[in-house]
Amino acid sequence: MSHVASVVLDFGHYVSHFMHMDSPSPEKCEIVIVGAGLAGYAAALALAGTGAEIVVLDRATDSSGGAAHPDPRTTALSPSSFKMLTCLDVLSACQEVPTPIAAMRITEASSVPKWPGGLLNFENANDGDALAYMVRNRDLLGAFAEVSKDISNISIRKGQTVTDMEQTPNGMQLTVNDHQMICDLVIACDGRQSLVRDFLGTRIIKRDYHRAALVADFSHSLPHDNLARQIFRTNGPMACLPLGKSPNGQHVSSLVWVEKTKTAKSLSSLSQERFSYALSEQLDGALGDIRVSDTPHFFPLSLMLAENYAAPHAVLLGDAAHVIHPLAGQGYNLTLRDAAMLAEHVFDAKMVGLKACDLSVTEGYQLSRRVDVFAMAGLTDGLNNLFGTSFPPLSWLRHAGLALVNNALPNQAKHMGQRYADRGTSPLPRLLRGRRLTG
Repeated sequence: MSHVASVVLDFGHYVSHFMHMDSPSPEKCEIVIVGAGLAGYAAALALAGTGAEIVVLDRATDSSGGAAHPDPRTTALSPSSFKMLTCLDVLSACQEVPTPIAAMRITEASSVPKWPGGLLNFENANDGDALAYMVRNRDLLGAFAEVSKDISNISIRKGQTVTDMEQTPNGMQLTVNDHQMICDLVIACDGRQSLVRDFLGTRIIKRDYHRAALVADFSHSLPHDNLARQIFRTNGPMACLPLGKSPNGQHVSSLVWVEKTKTAKSLSSLSQERFSYALSEQLDGALGDIRVSDTPHFFPLSLMLAENYAAPHAVLLGDAAHVIHPLAGQGYNLTLRDAAMLAEHVFDAKMVGLKACDLSVTEGYQLSRRVDVFAMAGLTDGLNNLFGTSFPPLSWLRHAGLALVNNALPNQAKHMGQRYADRGTSPLPRLLRGRRLTG
């Protein structure tokens, strides 16, 4: 060997040794959840019952989630979702008691004066469950954070951003800020603009509805009587969902008003007084005098479905996997079903000595969730298209069909649709039946 070659070789050994000494081994974790929103917290609490060690990475540095304003949205929890969050002690930690929806009345804009009868009415099923339970998203997020901090196998890390991901023989390696982590399973809970999904190269199916939802709380002089009202309009549906009373004793409801994007932008720029007047016109006095409590928030609407929900050492959950039309209020219920089903698969795998990343977990999760999600996406998209047409013959047939369903079908038949919306297409995992995961 020449002198030059020897020097080069020695230098290479030196550099290799130096780099090895300077680069610590990646931190080893069992499960890493990317995102500490409603999806991430739900996944963490559901999986905590499996005994897995869980790290939740949150880009925000404080409890506000990095948002300039608190989330004004509300969630209509289905009965099974309500049981799950009760089982996980989340609802008992909420500042406000969830408001039960005792009945739902569906009508069309042209039929607003007929609200006392409605086109289609749903009432509580015979099992005593409410149709749904209304809870504010910001209240729910605070409750999740409060419960999670006392669970020993959940670690919430603030100010953490995933900048790279790589599959390795030993697991999924993440670059987080300035350090490395390697885990058995990474769960993407980082929303509709998911970076984890992008790192995995997962394709999405997306369609812009060219609509936006205006969301706001409003007070009204007449009681809502725990009745949810949904008006189908050509430009988009409008929902008035019951909430508890305000501190000064006023009746309060949550508004979700879908409009064409341009119209929605114009409405969102109105003063509170003018927006309240516009809303009163839409409701035709059904709830009496109306006052919007804050400027309505603007949320563009689209359909987004990931083609795959799982990859080696990784799964997608919540909005990272699916975003559907809000008209049925099922978006977050699908997320909770994701979390419950994933926890079920992980628990069953660990009970027989398998890892959380085992193929039975990732593939089982994907198979169990895709059918349910695609079915609900198809249903909400179909309803949106059905009620979005103003063609007179179709409008008349639609109106007559709803009246026929309402008057001819017994309550048990109508409750079949409610049960589907509550439970989906797969057998309910234990958490959604209100049962903790235990050995």
